[in-house]
Amino acid sequence: MILPWFFILDLGLWGMAVAVVCWAWPKTGIIWRVSSCSTAVLVMIFQSFNEILSRQVFQAWTFSYEHNRMIGVDFLGEPIEEYLFWWAFAWLIPFFYVGLVGWFNKWDARRGLPAPVSVDE
Repeated sequence: MILPWFFILDLGLWGMAVAVVCWAWPKTGIIWRVSSCSTAVLVMIFQSFNEILSRQVFQAWTFSYEHNRMIGVDFLGEPIEEYLFWWAFAWLIPFFYVGLVGWFNKWDARRGLPAPVSVDE
């Protein structure tokens, strides 16, 4: 059996993205949550257009199902693995940043320092 390595990698990245969102969510207020979610959705939309432009219009790269182990499911004419990969990062990066800001704010508060950026609003 040939394992679909790209899909397995995507599932791992989505697992990390879900873990980071669950880690950062309680550390932030509603404004930061809405900002992070809207950023992720916008990046997903823009990256979808980028995938279509890069592959179909500019022909920047190609895929061969004979050489690349993929599951064979396409979305908007492209392998689903490409979208899943970039969409995972769309959620991972903003929430990781917000979670770190919230974590360092609590760390500074324990040391008696004022928080330069508040994620509690």
